[in-house]
Amino acid sequence: MSKVNWIDDLVDECKHVETPKSWLWWSFLTCISAAAGNNYHLRTLKGDLNYKPNLYIILLGESGLGKGFPINRAKNLVNRAEITRVIAGRSSIQAVVKELSTAKKLEGKEIILDSRGYIVNGELSTAIIADPDALTILTDLYDGHYNPEWTNLLKGDGAEKLKNPYITALFGSSPSHFYDSIPQVNIEGGYIGRNLIIYEEKRSQDIDLLDESSHEEKLVKEPDKFDTYLAPKFVPHLQKIASMEGQLKPDEAARNFFNTWRRVWRNTQPPDKTGFLNRVPDHSLKVSMCLALSEYDFDGYIREYHIRDSIDKVTSLVYAADRTTSGSSQDPLTKQTKLLIDMLLEAPDCELERKIILRKFYQRGGGDAVVIDRIIDNLREMAWVAVIPTGVGKNQDRLVRLTGEPRQKYDEHLRSKGL
Repeated sequence: MSKVNWIDDLVDECKHVETPKSWLWWSFLTCISAAAGNNYHLRTLKGDLNYKPNLYIILLGESGLGKGFPINRAKNLVNRAEITRVIAGRSSIQAVVKELSTAKKLEGKEIILDSRGYIVNGELSTAIIADPDALTILTDLYDGHYNPEWTNLLKGDGAEKLKNPYITALFGSSPSHFYDSIPQVNIEGGYIGRNLIIYEEKRSQDIDLLDESSHEEKLVKEPDKFDTYLAPKFVPHLQKIASMEGQLKPDEAARNFFNTWRRVWRNTQPPDKTGFLNRVPDHSLKVSMCLALSEYDFDGYIREYHIRDSIDKVTSLVYAADRTTSGSSQDPLTKQTKLLIDMLLEAPDCELERKIILRKFYQRGGGDAVVIDRIIDNLREMAWVAVIPTGVGKNQDRLVRLTGEPRQKYDEHLRSKGL
């Protein structure tokens, strides 16, 4: 079981907002990633490959769902900590490279000599001024372990050299702007595969926007919460991470669990033109490093619960990756929905417990619990399945049963979709 950590504490401080909780969690994870910089690594393949905890995150959803809140809070926390370059606002990729190539002196801190930076913007389409090479360059910079010295040489300009580039990026985007910002060549050429796309369709809750704190007299008496409470409470941990360094090591339980899971994942993953599914194990390791560093008493070890939590978080994004990159093509859950219905049709009385569905789905490469629950909810709304609670306490589960005439309904559905 995971410990309460810096990220969970900060998410809890924001429980009063309507922003989807996943957007809060992943945005604050990038603060840990930015603070870590080149200070930490995880050696694999007998030392031939070094992972670093840099992440590219895109919060994707319609305008008005609250992307701006966590993005700005994350930016302000990293800015206040003064631990890395913070590149915010509208920039050309050439300006970003120039900033990364210039030694940076932070107030009261040592000079930053390597090319670490935190690129953050609430709208991807304005973050990097349109440039056909921008996303290709960001793809190169993501793999800093392969590019300890990266050179940008343009006609008429001197060579700009980046030393040990380490980039953490946090962007927001709406679906319409996303497709305008990401050319198909970058979707299939590796950039999207390096991003974790956090897709949400609705707010986490509806609350009263105007409450007693809106009273003008009270606002005068109570200064800004961020300056007086949040920054002093949460900034020191980021500074602590940035002041230390070393190799993060998985303990034996973590190593065995990850290796076993990865073999199953590799053998069961479906085809994917973006490269995201191939990178799920890599993303999981990077996230597990950040989770270890987010603990107030981190000791240099990655535990099994870090691995489990990171795998759960990353695999839950498979739906978002499919939904995003499929554009207007058929529903990305069509294959998984067919798999679930076929499993139910094969089962006695056309019913299965959810835990059995989870196991069968995992074995057949259909997806994780988040994907399964989305499919079940969709089928229940269509009146194709009934969901019946079973058991109590720890043995509580749900029985999923096909209703009506499933084969006839299913065949009619496939014909209507031209499948």
